[in-house]
This record gives sequence, C-alpha cells and structure tokens, in this order.
Amino acid sequence: MQDRFYALLRHRLREEIERRPPLYPWETEVREYEDALAPELATATVWASQMQALNLPVPMPEGVLNRLLEQCQSLLQSSLQEGRKLVQAVEALFPGESDALNHLAGYVMAAPARSGTSAPVLEGVLDHYDAATQPQQMLLSLVAAREILNTLVLTVSPSQPTLEREWHTTAGLLTLRAMLLESGSLRLVANLPCAGRLKLQSSEVEKTAHRANAGPVSLELLEVEALQSYSVQVELEQAGTSSLSFAIALGE
Repeated sequence: MQDRFYALLRHRLREEIERRPPLYPWETEVREYEDALAPELATATVWASQMQALNLPVPMPEGVLNRLLEQCQSLLQSSLQEGRKLVQAVEALFPGESDALNHLAGYVMAAPARSGTSAPVLEGVLDHYDAATQPQQMLLSLVAAREILNTLVLTVSPSQPTLEREWHTTAGLLTLRAMLLESGSLRLVANLPCAGRLKLQSSEVEKTAHRANAGPVSLELLEVEALQSYSVQVELEQAGTSSLSFAIALGE
C-alpha cells in the first residue's frame, strides 16, 4: 500500500512538472535574479547546520529550511493537530495558498510518520527544490516541516522512558536526552558543545541550568503528568540571543 502511494504521488508530480515551469515560493511567474540580488528568506544561525543533515527527498535551500525551523519552533506548544501545524509552518512561504497547502498536507499525513526520518515521496522525481514547480515546492516544504517537528519533539512514556536527539551546530554537536523516571520525575540532560544554558518549563515552573564551558548540564521536574507537554530551550554563548526550542511530550 505504501509503495502504491509513493508511485501515484510520483506520477502526479511528473505530470505537474510537464505542465508548469518551476517557480520559487515568492514568485507568481518565471523570473531571473542576479546573484547579488537573489532573495534570502532567512539569516543562517548557529543552529542551521542540522538543517542540511535532515533526511529529505531532495536538497532544499538553506534559507527555506531556516525559515521552516523558525516557524516549527513557534508551533511546538500549539494545540493544533499535526496537519494544521504543518500548514501553519509553511504558509508564510506561500502567501494566499492555504487551500492548496491543506490539500497537499493530506498527502504528507497519509505517509507513515517516522520520528527523525521523512517519507521519500519525491525521490526519483526531482534533483533539487529549485527545479520544482510551486505545488511541488509546497509539498517538499510540508515534508521538511514534518521532519523538523519530529526532530524537535521528544515523546517519552513508561514504555519508552528515554529518548535522545542530536543537533549539529556550528559550535559542535548538541545532544539532548529526556528520561521519564520511575519516581514520576522528568530528567533532562544536555551535552553542550560550548558554554550555554538549558531551560525546562511547565505551565507552573521554570528551571534553568548554566554551564561555563562544553559538557553536560541537567534539570529535573518532579511529579510530571501524562499527556502534558514541556518546553525546553537551549542557549549557546556562540548563538547570541538565538535559542533552540524543543518540546518534551509525555505519553501514557
């Protein structure tokens, strides 16, 4: 069934390539840009290295991925369903295309969700994001947003009490481990690549730990509740005022 889904989607996208020339998200018609004037969607940050390590169907521009990262972080504590979150993360790149994005989000949601990976729905169809038509760029952006959200959310439960994420930064590798303890507490351990700060926040409590150099730092919340989500922020001295947000979700 999964193979048939991918085959049908590839066929539809090939037809779209033949009908319409490729456009950037900000274009309504084919245009040419001088290199010095090419629009930049977002400024690269210390966190941007991870975007190139995402498991995506085809390469995507750094500016697009950085914008998606910003949008996805802002949606981590949203109560919206996953499909609506994907649309909200992407729609800033495609103003006025909410209906089309909602339709395409259905295709993305139909593919199996695998934390830390992305369904290869466009492999073998395109070589790069820039070669895609606008509907294809929408689909690629939705797939990328789902991948980013899956990376930023760590779901722990009694059946899976420990989960770890790695995040590549320009300062080095950041690792974040969430542990649901038998005592009912939530422990968070971050291995920082340089001096920085770790914040863990619930609706009632905020805890912060600082480290003056590279190495581990940890925090713990007592008596956490199932089906709740907790906000995590990692700050690095090399990142200035920029921080990276995660969400720790507690399953039953």
